[in-house]
Amino acid sequence: MNTTRMIFRAIFIAVALFSALLSLPVVPAAAQVAPHDDAAAAAAFEALVPVLRHPRCINCHSTGDFPRQGDDSHRHTMRVHRGPDGHGINAVKCSTCHQDHNLVGLHTPPGAPDWGLPSPAIPMIWEGLTERQLCELLKDPDRNGHRTPEQIVEHMHTPLVLWGWTPGEGRTPIPTPQDKFLSNVQEWAAKGAACPVTTPPPPLGNNPRAKRARAEQGTSPIRPNEAGK
Repeated sequence: MNTTRMIFRAIFIAVALFSALLSLPVVPAAAQVAPHDDAAAAAAFEALVPVLRHPRCINCHSTGDFPRQGDDSHRHTMRVHRGPDGHGINAVKCSTCHQDHNLVGLHTPPGAPDWGLPSPAIPMIWEGLTERQLCELLKDPDRNGHRTPEQIVEHMHTPLVLWGWTPGEGRTPIPTPQDKFLSNVQEWAAKGAACPVTTPPPPLGNNPRAKRARAEQGTSPIRPNEAGK
């Protein structure tokens, strides 16, 4: 009798477990692990480059120990410098003028949470780099703050980065649609974070204001910018 009860009990438990397994959602294998596709990843990264080279972005990632401003990337006024943590020096801190949001009015200080530059330890300068060099910089943990490609994707979703599409009055927003940019960075990481083949870096152009801005940096060592974008 006891044996019969044990058999029925085992059958009941097995049926219950089987039913529970059937109720679990089925996740396609392709959704669990995205297959690497170097060509697609490299193409996705190439689509990111115009955004990364736009003034709203590169003004904090260009050469010099100071931030840049404007579409011509001129040196930040008030002689602002990076400082030991990327947020300015002494009384001239980024937070002196910049808040966590744009101030109302034409050419008033812009702002977003964590406004500032990369620290001197990880300056993340990519002005003058080829597309491949820029890609290698972004995914190098020794130079990107020990981030994985997936964490780079997370960073691209932060308010500080997304500010480039809503920079306030008097500033040109990034023209690439924001959702397209985020989709491309996600695809780049998901498909293996491969880098494009080497291409020449873009020329500085013939804009005299841009040339003057670069001349301001003189022979200072290559470091990142400061807060004004």
